[in-house]
Amino acid sequence: MMRPAALLLAGALAALPAAGIPAAASAKDLGVRGATWAIAEPDLLAEIETRLLEMQRSGTLARLEEEARERARRTLEEPPPVPDIAPATRERSRLFDPAITVARDIGTPEGILIAAAGTRIDPLERVALTRDLLFVDGRREAEVAWALAHDRPAKIVLLAGRPLDLMRRHGRPFFFDNGGTLAARLSIAATPALVAQDGKRLRITEVPVEDDRRGPDTEGKE
Repeated sequence: MMRPAALLLAGALAALPAAGIPAAASAKDLGVRGATWAIAEPDLLAEIETRLLEMQRSGTLARLEEEARERARRTLEEPPPVPDIAPATRERSRLFDPAITVARDIGTPEGILIAAAGTRIDPLERVALTRDLLFVDGRREAEVAWALAHDRPAKIVLLAGRPLDLMRRHGRPFFFDNGGTLAARLSIAATPALVAQDGKRLRITEVPVEDDRRGPDTEGKE
């Protein structure tokens, strides 16, 4: 229960407008005190355009464009090597199952189910591997020579080296496993490695090769 004093105070406050006290008295204009500035937000696009014009006049923009082109050219000529790849030290072979299990339903935008979750999909049941895959370190001449001497149709996949230079030298395509995606999928950690279809599996064979670093003056010498 509200006390009498509180009731009197509430009644007095409620009666103020009726007693001739303006309700907006708290919004009295007290004038302007101190310096004022208009609120202005810089135009970001205008600032960028101004900066670009300054860089163009100073020649900085042309230099940056040339540096970007040079970096792109170097990356094309010699992509970053796939890490953790070593020369094969012994011949060994294993089978790899390329099948995957669908983690969730796959469908079209129209709602047509393509594959239900849990479905096992084996790509070799639908498409055969028509060419062997030869994974090599393009920096080792012995591995490149091994790949070029392969007696069946094959694609040469570099895990390191200069693919464009090798293409110019040998007149045939050299592919590069950018980011090591294929090597990681096939668990390839040593080169050269031959990947060939074996039934509904892939057979991966590591074949050690030795670099012949002997020059013309050392041939025939122990």
